[in-house]
Amino acid sequence: MVGLDYGNGTAYAGLQMLEGAVPREAVTTCAAVTHPGERYAAMMRGEFDATTLQEPWITVAEKAGCRLVSTTFFHGTWVAGPDLDPERYAAFLRGVTRAVRRIKADKRRYVSYFKQGWAAGDPEVQALTPDDFNLGRIQLREPTPIPEDEARWAWEWMASWGLIGGTFDVTTQINRKVEREAHELASAALR
Repeated sequence: MVGLDYGNGTAYAGLQMLEGAVPREAVTTCAAVTHPGERYAAMMRGEFDATTLQEPWITVAEKAGCRLVSTTFFHGTWVAGPDLDPERYAAFLRGVTRAVRRIKADKRRYVSYFKQGWAAGDPEVQALTPDDFNLGRIQLREPTPIPEDEARWAWEWMASWGLIGGTFDVTTQINRKVEREAHELASAALR
């Protein structure tokens, strides 16, 4: 039994990893909370056998003797509301690009950020040192326009699980005008 936070990207990633290892009909999941620290704690209490985790709880789980079964990565700059203007999206892209460059230059310097935010109250996370983290697991790339084939595949995969309905239409799913303008503005400012 795999505990997944239904409706979130980690649940979709979990389903993709599972169907890469076992036939789809053999995938058995249950609803779990959104907070990865709470999912980890529920797994350790035996409420389910496995779950999806993000850092820093992957490192916490490994230190506790858990086995990492699979990893995947998410290109997370793809989601934007229909009212987002190119200038604001460009500012976001610039910020993400600068952050990616800084972190890639010295990953160990930035792992302390995993101990902040929603992990700040977790004693197991706070006990971690920068040397505990597997830096190879920290994969970052600068944002790019959404490849249509990847967007289509993601849509069709989600539809095949009954997570969304309808057919993919690139003209209504991706605002190429805003995307193009934002990437051009961001690129010009980063030169």
